[in-house]
Amino acid sequence: MINAVLASILSAINALLALAIVIAGAGFGSVWANTDGYSEGLGIVVGLVVGLLVAVMVCGLLAVLLDIRAGIKEVAHLLKRHELPPHGPV
Repeated sequence: MINAVLASILSAINALLALAIVIAGAGFGSVWANTDGYSEGLGIVVGLVVGLLVAVMVCGLLAVLLDIRAGIKEVAHLLKRHELPPHGPV
């Protein structure tokens, strides 16, 4: 029961986490550009790209794990209802 609640909360927070990672990347890129003497626009673009890559890796992994969990729950439910063949697909 508590696992289902935690999984649904994590699923809802996943998109917000991705957005926060991308925005933080832009902020870090801006700071990097200002300290190293590059244009702030370049720093923001580089930060957005790096933030997007990190968000895809982190939040994409979470999304895949949540999707696998949902698939396992569905298969378990179908097995309880005896709707799957006993030997599986051939």
